[in-house]
Amino acid sequence: VILSFNDIEHGILRANTHPPYHLRKPFSKFGDKRASLALSELDPRIHFALNCGARSCPPIRYFSVEAIDRELDIAAQAFVSDDDNVFIDEDRNALSLTMIFHWYRADFADSKSKLPDFIVKYLHGKRREALERMINLGKKITIEFKPYDWSVAAEGHKDFEGTHA
Repeated sequence: VILSFNDIEHGILRANTHPPYHLRKPFSKFGDKRASLALSELDPRIHFALNCGARSCPPIRYFSVEAIDRELDIAAQAFVSDDDNVFIDEDRNALSLTMIFHWYRADFADSKSKLPDFIVKYLHGKRREALERMINLGKKITIEFKPYDWSVAAEGHKDFEGTHA
């Protein structure tokens, strides 16, 4: 079986869920042997573990079979605790979120307005308290999405100085 990165992310890890801006699922239900590799249930925490190499991606981490559930919780907590991913503006009753929450909104919540309910589960301390106050106010929380930084996350990289023809 040959798998692309897209097959692994959307077909296997996202339980054969169609990628953003695609109309079809990666694996067909009819005769596609790859479909048996798909997880039976989508776990939205996977988005805090996958890294495409862009600056806005979650950091690269090691995950183990024995502790994957706890490790995904930690990855989710770290991700939503970073202001670059989830910025809480209690004065404006607003959240500014990474585009990951826009592109994969259906993985996290039934609607955009329910995203705060997902996010608050992984916050701690003052950030959690602030978002809980906003949710408990019962007023609509303004949700904005930040531009995604697709530049390469390669701090300290060295330019390749190959041979020139």
